[in-house]
Amino acid sequence: MKKASLETAKLLRKRRFNEPVTAHYDTDGILVETTNEEGTCWNSPNYDTDARHKVYAAPTLALAQQWLREKKHFDVLVDREYFLGKVGKYFAKIIRLKDGAMSETPKYRSYDKALEAGIARALRAK
Repeated sequence: MKKASLETAKLLRKRRFNEPVTAHYDTDGILVETTNEEGTCWNSPNYDTDARHKVYAAPTLALAQQWLREKKHFDVLVDREYFLGKVGKYFAKIIRLKDGAMSETPKYRSYDKALEAGIARALRAK
């Protein structure tokens, strides 16, 4: 499964994402995979005692999408444009579940890029 980028991981941390995951970005911004199957809450204060040395949890995009839906009430849906029977690029629809407000991302060539853009847009909203 595709992991969230460092920029998305920073936005997730800012919005208080603190779920157990098996990967994180270290203080140099390098993605580190662990063998711990249960995962670790990398955004907890136990792993970030020095404000200058941030460690960011790197969840899968699917986990970040689920967390946004359940905890922050944003639904991120990826769709594909169709034009005259031809399949086009992917884009994400972001729906704020509280009031139904909707926005879209630009179009991307891959599903993962569209999903990550939608997650980032939802995290910037509020």
